[in-house]
Amino acid sequence: MKLLVLILSILTSLYTQSIDALLQDYEEQSELSKKTKDESAGNLIVYTRDDLERMQVESLKDILKSLRFFAYAENRLSQPDILNQDPLSYYSKSVRVYLNEHELLSSLAGSGLILFGDMEMDFIDHVEIYQGFPSFDFGVEPATIVIRLYSKNAGHDEGGRVKATLGSYGANKENIYYSDKGDNLSYFVYANQNDDKKDTYPHDGEVLRRDNKTSRFYGSLEYKNHTLELHAMRTEGDAFFGSAVGNVPSETFKATDYLSISTSSKFLDNSVILNLSYINSKNEFASVYPVGNPIFVPAPGLPFNTYAQIIKEDSFTISLKKEWNFDSHIITAGIQYRYKYFDLSDLKFNGIDAGVVQPYDADNIYSIFLEDSITINENNLITISIMDQEYIRGGSVCNQNTLQLRLGYIYTNTNWVAKTFLSYQEFASEPYMTISPHYGNTELEAERYTSIFQEFSYRSPSTLSKIILGYGVNKKIPILDENFVIQNSKIDISGHSAALEFTLFFNQKDKLELQSSYTYIESPYGNEASKHYTQVIRMLNSISNFDIFNELTIHSGYQDMEDGYDYSAGVKYRVSKDFYINFKGENIFNSALKRSYVNQIDPITRIVSDEVIVPVIERKFMLGMEYLF
Repeated sequence: MKLLVLILSILTSLYTQSIDALLQDYEEQSELSKKTKDESAGNLIVYTRDDLERMQVESLKDILKSLRFFAYAENRLSQPDILNQDPLSYYSKSVRVYLNEHELLSSLAGSGLILFGDMEMDFIDHVEIYQGFPSFDFGVEPATIVIRLYSKNAGHDEGGRVKATLGSYGANKENIYYSDKGDNLSYFVYANQNDDKKDTYPHDGEVLRRDNKTSRFYGSLEYKNHTLELHAMRTEGDAFFGSAVGNVPSETFKATDYLSISTSSKFLDNSVILNLSYINSKNEFASVYPVGNPIFVPAPGLPFNTYAQIIKEDSFTISLKKEWNFDSHIITAGIQYRYKYFDLSDLKFNGIDAGVVQPYDADNIYSIFLEDSITINENNLITISIMDQEYIRGGSVCNQNTLQLRLGYIYTNTNWVAKTFLSYQEFASEPYMTISPHYGNTELEAERYTSIFQEFSYRSPSTLSKIILGYGVNKKIPILDENFVIQNSKIDISGHSAALEFTLFFNQKDKLELQSSYTYIESPYGNEASKHYTQVIRMLNSISNFDIFNELTIHSGYQDMEDGYDYSAGVKYRVSKDFYINFKGENIFNSALKRSYVNQIDPITRIVSDEVIVPVIERKFMLGMEYLF
């Protein structure tokens, strides 16, 4: 409450300044963000270049932790998973992450959020987040949330920058980028090293850790209407609790090597787009358990003290889209193909090969979509979309065919925007759900979602107000049975959500944002429904050479989480036009949302007898500098 009073006091002192000039400055958003914003694509949240810099966004989770309707979380392996359902190791398969035009993909898990949900943001220009079953135009496979990251480029960032940051627990990050452009050719290169050290958590005589070290290279080369991108990453660190349930490991390890090469080309006045991408990755996991506290493995039915696994993945995606622009119709058609390979057979317990035999090791996905945006008049637009996927699989796993339907209505005038989206979507089972030797099920059926989302927004010269309402029914959602095997739930799950947002613009790009959201979701196990709330107060303002950031996020009612509030703040000082110093504190009062991780659970009654509770976002302070050249 004291924080709110302080914010309102500051606001009152600043509001008397010229609103018209201030709002005009605010409207000078990132040029790239303007080009990619599309009201008909879904319920959109935009973080402009100015937002990211003044909020001192160091990683993607700095944004996701205040996302409406959700809370940032991590699974047992300390991997990002905002839809996590413990003790499943991963569940956010329908959250799609894109870097420019290409999906950051995991062949086994389905979504790249597992690898990139906490990626550093120093080479990102702006971010768009689409909720509520967004446009099929985005990708090969359906999504509930689409996160689109747009990299910096020579057109907007010619020259170079070097940045260094020191943080709590000995954390440090260093990166550099440089870009240049000619008449037809331009390039952007970026390199980063991030040693993300965190607090430790003693439990049952052992110490749980979740430190992580990442090295990354990204480069793009643009020639006229063609773009070539190279993205390489090496990350290694602690696997926190490990994937097994039963005892606390004395040591854990995880590592990922990731490489992607992608191209994007436009033809015929940009009406034809051809995208190609190849991804190769290798993931390593290991756990060591004390001699007196082994883990029992149902298959082959023996205790073990060491676990080690190597998972290999490959994928290739080709997408061809064509747009026709008629008098009142914009018709888009797309043909897409994706090949996904995955091998998790390299599994050892106590150094002995587990003899894993995969039911299959590849997906061939054929996808076709058609979308018609019908302009009724300058204020009214209807969008109709249909998409079909064919999943060709081998071995003992049946092929799956999935259908997506979407109907949207958009009304706009000078001040008002109203958007309605009605969707029906089917999600094929991801490979990890079917081929896992521990909980996989080759007979899983596709999940089915029916939803309706409504958004109203009103803009005045100094304010922006939004109301977002949603309702959906999920059928055949995957759950764990009493034997810890994934099954399709026999219970149809309904849920509804609502959000109210208000933004006040003042004093040179400065703004105050207020957000309140509520979500109700029934339990697929027939238990008590989940009701959770999120409130956000965020203020960005500039005084002389100082950029000041304040954010308070309050979470309550989340399943397997303790209620909490996260107050974060930062100051960025412009020493000269090329040199900046910044300081930021996250979860300053150490009262943020805490996550419960199961250690001991009764498989029949599902009563938890032992658990570990840790903060999702730790308290951390960071001091940094950056120099432009």
